[in-house]
Amino acid sequence: MTTLRKLSVAEKIGFGMGDAACGIVYSSVTMFLTYFYTDIYGLSAAAVGVMFLVTRILDAITDPLTGLVADRVRTRWGHFRPWLIWFAIPYAVLAVLTFTTPDFGASGKLLYAYITYTLLMLCYTFINIPYCALGGVITADEKDRLSAQSYRFTISSLAGLVVSVATLFLVDWLGKENKQFGFQATMAIMGTLAVIMLFFCFFTTSERVRPTSESNNSMMGDLRILLANDQWRIVAIITFFSSMAGVMRSAATLYYATYLMLGGVESAAGTAMKSAFVSTSVIGTIIGSIAAGYLAQRYRAVSLFKNINLLLVIIGVVMFFVPPTWLAVVFPFYFLVGFFHQMYQPFKWNMMANAADYGEWKFGRRITGLSFSGNLFALKMGMAVAGAFVGFSLGWFGYQAGVPTQTTLATTGIISLLTIGPSISYFILYWLSRFYTLDDQMMSKIQRELALRQQANATSPISESPVMVKNITEPMTTTGENHHA
Repeated sequence: MTTLRKLSVAEKIGFGMGDAACGIVYSSVTMFLTYFYTDIYGLSAAAVGVMFLVTRILDAITDPLTGLVADRVRTRWGHFRPWLIWFAIPYAVLAVLTFTTPDFGASGKLLYAYITYTLLMLCYTFINIPYCALGGVITADEKDRLSAQSYRFTISSLAGLVVSVATLFLVDWLGKENKQFGFQATMAIMGTLAVIMLFFCFFTTSERVRPTSESNNSMMGDLRILLANDQWRIVAIITFFSSMAGVMRSAATLYYATYLMLGGVESAAGTAMKSAFVSTSVIGTIIGSIAAGYLAQRYRAVSLFKNINLLLVIIGVVMFFVPPTWLAVVFPFYFLVGFFHQMYQPFKWNMMANAADYGEWKFGRRITGLSFSGNLFALKMGMAVAGAFVGFSLGWFGYQAGVPTQTTLATTGIISLLTIGPSISYFILYWLSRFYTLDDQMMSKIQRELALRQQANATSPISESPVMVKNITEPMTTTGENHHA
């Protein structure tokens, strides 16, 4: 039975710690791994692009499978929370191994990168999909759920700030002249922090939303229900292009700062400037997350989502024409990008939870794990395409690692990857938002009818019967009666 008790501040913080644990490694990957592979590890940009495409597609395929399994795992701690501690330590170990540089020769190093990065992303999947699904079952109250998402992204952004500020300094301090060891030791610290935060999340959260009726529906049946959910399909496409925008910009940031803002000169002052530039965006994400929680209480979430993406389109296009050496202009623009990009994230993830509720209302079957894992599949596909596109584009533009002065084509390409590429994705998000129909009024109706159905099932002698889907094109009736095939 669903518990409607309001979430405490402690539980919202604990919930946020779970995403911070995921993000402290994920941010390291998106911010530094492409640069690490090309400039530290010694792989070609084209090889990195192919590797990201292949490994992320393989990883994405496992997302729906993980969601299907998570929905069926039943423990005294719930469906989703146990995954956080089952895979916490492997996640930390693999983070270190991914940033390790064994001397295996060119082919051996590439194979090692494929193996370690693939395993790291798989472990991320086994933690992140149950964690994201947890956000849909910690409370049935939509406003409280959106508040928890705001806490989540605020705390996760703080973790991202730690990564952006500390990583390059730790690499220099721990590695001295040996940047390879510096990255390895830094990731050991990040991994340890991730383990602590995952355990904290596990012990401070609860799963309160229960399905209106447990079902023995087949995995293929669940997949059919998911794909029939029109609102889930819209949110999945939104997730894909949001991921494209964020990963493309993050992967291009160090190239932009190193070769266009600094002219390829490595120095202590240069390291400080690069960290400051990356951190400027991350500070924007923190403030954006806080602002999202404030604005969500006063304005319609769908309208906010739409308008924020339009602003991001404009900022990206204007920033394309700003010379990278105009630091007094570039820094504020990059802050605004982080601010607005993160501001809409709580709305996007609440859309996922709403789509899961809508699916249960329409089809009589709650598949929270599969719903979120399907969206994570879209996110990973966005990562795969964006990561590959950045790697391929750097090769096409004639980028050369370690060369102080890049060609005009390479310079224009790097600027475009940071600005125009993400703006195209944001424009697509602006256009897609018109097809999302789960506004506040519709969600209030869905929650009322789900509550009535659950009360009816709780008092009905047939409530123990499995709920089967009779017609996936029509919503369930609201009388509380079960539908049987």
